[in-house]
Amino acid sequence: MNFKFGLLLFFFGFNCFANDGAYYASGNQLIPINETDVTVTKEVLTLVRKVVDGETYVYVTVDYTFFNSGKNKTILVGFEAPSPFGDVNGYPKNGAHPYISNFDVIMNNQFLKHKTAMVNTDNYYINGAIDAKTEAEVIGEDFNSNSPEFYYVYYFNANFKPGINTIKHTYRFNMSGSVLERYSFDYILTAANRWGNNQIDDFTLNIDMGNNQDFNISNTFFEDKNKWSIEDGRVFNHVNEYSKAKDTKFITNSGKISFKKKNFKPKGELSLYSNATYMKNYYDVFDYTKHNLPHDIIFYKEDNKTCTKSIDEDSYKILRNLPFAIKGYVFKTKVIQDYYLTQSWYKPNPNYVAKLETLSNQVMDWLTIVKSNTWE
Repeated sequence: MNFKFGLLLFFFGFNCFANDGAYYASGNQLIPINETDVTVTKEVLTLVRKVVDGETYVYVTVDYTFFNSGKNKTILVGFEAPSPFGDVNGYPKNGAHPYISNFDVIMNNQFLKHKTAMVNTDNYYINGAIDAKTEAEVIGEDFNSNSPEFYYVYYFNANFKPGINTIKHTYRFNMSGSVLERYSFDYILTAANRWGNNQIDDFTLNIDMGNNQDFNISNTFFEDKNKWSIEDGRVFNHVNEYSKAKDTKFITNSGKISFKKKNFKPKGELSLYSNATYMKNYYDVFDYTKHNLPHDIIFYKEDNKTCTKSIDEDSYKILRNLPFAIKGYVFKTKVIQDYYLTQSWYKPNPNYVAKLETLSNQVMDWLTIVKSNTWE
């Protein structure tokens, strides 16, 4: 989009995919179009994933500290959100985005009232006002609820006094998903470069996707895994299976991950996703470079059981050791140990001693089948 007015925007972006999932929205930075007086001295961005009544949400809290080196000024601030698309209900909900809720802004300890508009053109700020459309105008007769072509703008007036100002912005929205991803989240970071100091002086990103989660973050605004801290879990350098781009894989037993940076001048955006890791036998042959294994061995139903065939020798070694990995055995063979460390359910237990006689008859029968199904 090309904006040529002095409007502050929470810029909303999204990726384009085929209609094989639900893509609700993405999170974005508070940015100015042309600002020299107001700088960002500190930002703490906190993302918390929660499942409520079967729906997966991300709760976003953005704490900003600004410094206005000029005179008192009142600026129109906006939050722009594209309509959802894919397997969704794209109709507005009471004139607002159907998948965004709990939208609040607190500036200098005062709640700010906001309005919501629906717009259908890029340049909707005309003669000092937002060119809002009615629901009838944006929907029309040929409305496709899976692919609406209008935007939502949440907007309010913000008074920046000289010196320090604070803004706390919170909202909730449904996390996107598809056949490839259990959930995903995108957040525009490069907008920080458009403030008066062209950076965020002190930036902190806290992410809590929940216990026993595995997810990836693209290496766009950081170099490698060493830039992150993790409270309780594991972190790996990783390559995206589809794009072949570098990213970082996180497994959280509990707690959060954090990224901190002084004089932060981001060169890329935050892109977080959790692969759809099918824990049952949705593949005929196990390939350790592509597939995950379950935290239990499943025997029931022919089309819903733990795989017994392997594509190669390493995959075979990993698969046959699944019963012991489930109990936390620490493997001496690097390829086996490295693999299981990437499984979110694996909890290394140095005190566990692997003994075949401790396995159930069903597991022993499963092992016999695994051994008979060689990769050759």
